[in-house]
Amino acid sequence: MTARRPRVCVGVPVWRGADLVAETLESVLGQRDVGLALVISVDGADQRSVEACRPFLVDPRVTLLVQRERLGWVRNSSAVLAAAAERGDYACLQPYDDLLREDYLAVLLAESQANPNAAVVYADIEAFGTHDGVIRQPMVAGSPFERQLEVLERHYAAVSYRGLMRASTLREILPMEGNPYGDFAADTVWLARQARLGDLLRVPAVLYRKRYHENNTHTGWLTWSSEVRLMAWMRHCLDMLAEALKAVSTPSERRRLHAAARTRLLRPKNWTPYRRDLAELTPLARWRLRSRFDAAAAARTDIGRRETRLAAGLRAARMLGRVRSRAGTAAGTRG
Repeated sequence: MTARRPRVCVGVPVWRGADLVAETLESVLGQRDVGLALVISVDGADQRSVEACRPFLVDPRVTLLVQRERLGWVRNSSAVLAAAAERGDYACLQPYDDLLREDYLAVLLAESQANPNAAVVYADIEAFGTHDGVIRQPMVAGSPFERQLEVLERHYAAVSYRGLMRASTLREILPMEGNPYGDFAADTVWLARQARLGDLLRVPAVLYRKRYHENNTHTGWLTWSSEVRLMAWMRHCLDMLAEALKAVSTPSERRRLHAAARTRLLRPKNWTPYRRDLAELTPLARWRLRSRFDAAAAARTDIGRRETRLAAGLRAARMLGRVRSRAGTAAGTRG
């Protein structure tokens, strides 16, 4: 008896995508050598996008959902992923403005079947439009703690956000969650959540094309004031720490993850989106940002304090003393 071919269900969240979504849907439906289903979720009252998607319903593989109210990009993405997980053995997310090489799903499916320890399988991304280049996310492997430490220390670009997951694995980590800062970098927090369940496996080939344009959600994050950007980055680092702490088994691991989250917050790397804002902070402003981070972490039930509140207060006082001492020394030198 011939084994049933696994079904891959692609979820496409849409909002104001009428001008681009048809090309994306054609790209998905053109995938070869894979059993395919496609779910589209239009985010609320967006009739133009609904009409752009409706002609594709002649294909029995396609389902169109129209949300009753505006959910926002995170909740709509979560809704369409949940629908995809119900309809397929494997599922992935496909933004309405991106394109796929015709063997994209077949390659990812083969790699996923060959690597049962992988939580998600993803390929390199070619950027086009207002930005070009190739986006690569290195593989993340090891113990659950090692994976979370790796993500905190070295990852921001959420390539695996678009990757292929087993539906059973996907259901364990849904729903996606946003934040009060325009859902800033919620896709990277999703990456950390994927890493809780297994390796993040990279296929070192460009199989995916991401379209950059003025209406990209990520583009809007760069237009905020410096103050808002820093608060969004702090919230992001808190959310990343909260995900990472779900993988700890010892106090030592907990301390290391807290330290890694603080390093992520204050020491910009070349991949840090707001590295210029962080680099321009004065020592006192850096101390204030770290203090706000520590206070917010201690107040969150999904993080909690790394140390007693008294110890944290004493450490903050010592740090402030060092900042003032350096400032006084610098003033004396100038005099």
